[in-house]
Amino acid sequence: MNELIIPLLIVVFGIISLEIGMAAPIFEIIAGLVGVNVFQLSDVPWMDFMANFGILGLMFFAGLEVDKDVLRRNVCKGAVLGLASYLIPFAATFLASFILFSCDLKTAALIGISLSTTSVALVYPILKDLKLLSSEMGQTMFAGSIIVDVLSMISLTIIFGSITYWTIIFLILTIVFMYHAPRIGDLLFKRYRGNLAEIELKFLLLILISLIFFSERIGVEKAVLAFILGFLFSEILEEHEEIAEKLRGVVFGFMSPIFFFKTGSLMKLSRMSVYVVALTSVFILIAFTAKYLSTRLVFSRLAPEWREWSKLAGTIFNFRLTFGLVSAVFGLQHGILTIETYSAIIGTVITTSLISSTIIKMMGKTKADKRIKRARGDSNPRPPA
Repeated sequence: MNELIIPLLIVVFGIISLEIGMAAPIFEIIAGLVGVNVFQLSDVPWMDFMANFGILGLMFFAGLEVDKDVLRRNVCKGAVLGLASYLIPFAATFLASFILFSCDLKTAALIGISLSTTSVALVYPILKDLKLLSSEMGQTMFAGSIIVDVLSMISLTIIFGSITYWTIIFLILTIVFMYHAPRIGDLLFKRYRGNLAEIELKFLLLILISLIFFSERIGVEKAVLAFILGFLFSEILEEHEEIAEKLRGVVFGFMSPIFFFKTGSLMKLSRMSVYVVALTSVFILIAFTAKYLSTRLVFSRLAPEWREWSKLAGTIFNFRLTFGLVSAVFGLQHGILTIETYSAIIGTVITTSLISSTIIKMMGKTKADKRIKRARGDSNPRPPA
């Protein structure tokens, strides 16, 4: 029965998202929450694998979408934006956890990391949906969100990771693998182009799945590796668009919705208590406000013509998901977080993303479409009303 309910909920909530004009990933998360708490869905063996592949595919395409020339011109702005958007919310949530809730240093640090992230997995489809991804402003936002995720990964590794000789060996092997994979792919794509066996697609699926193996051994989040690999494959797949389109259908049509559904299924309402609700409320207030104000302030100063878009930037950077969830699960599995704190973090990650999606909806996407087109070529674009 579970095998039928899961795809049914994904389709139903996908239709709802299209009808009301809000981000599909948000409603796929809600579908997972409804599935577990209303239909009492139990763990499905294949869902973990599908969810892992979903985030890998999503981040691979995020890497493909990066315009190298535009990114190169805006990398410094993106770095400044990313640093401010990560460090200021981290400091705010860390101090609140340490002072207000008397958490120990490690717990406070993990809460700070979890609640300071910006999900590239959500920023990418949102910017793409708003038709801003190809603009310099959109690429700067995207670069900033990447910096935030990388800083989150580095923070988690430095504070909680352990580096051994095997880690270094597998890191070297990972670099070699990711350097040569695009070259091998290019040879296969040219030799077997148009074959019925779909060798090209099978090869891409193989290297994406291989990232799970390398990720577990070097302590680097697999989503980050997938993004880098997509970036390395971008020039090659420009010449083989039909391959990218085949993979896109598999990822966006099936795999990534499973990932977002799985994310929502982690939030079990039976674990909610008055303390968890209060903790979640405080986390939402501090995390959302700190992220919004820091991002908006810095973004408005990066370029005079972007100032009117700072509200949108502050809202988009409050989309937390991928690494926030990864950090929370890590803390729970290693006994750093209690189940109450874990539930509060998950609730905050999902709620702030819902708030951001609602704000963008309230800005008026329909009215914004014509203005957004100007952002791709106009030096002084106007934001959504």
